[in-house]
Amino acid sequence: MTKANIALNHGTLTISGELSRHSVAQIKKNEYVGWFAHGAVNVDLSKVSKADTAGLAWLFYLLEQASLHSCQLNFSNIPEKLTKLIALSGVDGLLPTTCD
Repeated sequence: MTKANIALNHGTLTISGELSRHSVAQIKKNEYVGWFAHGAVNVDLSKVSKADTAGLAWLFYLLEQASLHSCQLNFSNIPEKLTKLIALSGVDGLLPTTCD
């Protein structure tokens, strides 16, 4: 089981490794609430090696939680496999993205 590694540096949240039902279940709420203290955060997904529907759902959950804390999230560098999963899931265009 691979863990998702997450690091916040100067307003950029870099996620690497797997975003799967196993890895997102290991991320505790108290780990990410602090990320929302910044007014806006860019979520860099370029180092995500694998994602499943649970990982995609977690990204939307993260977006919802950030909104509740008045934090604007933007997603960048979305890997091709995740882009395909987004399209297959019918949620294309619902994750706010920045130009890559």
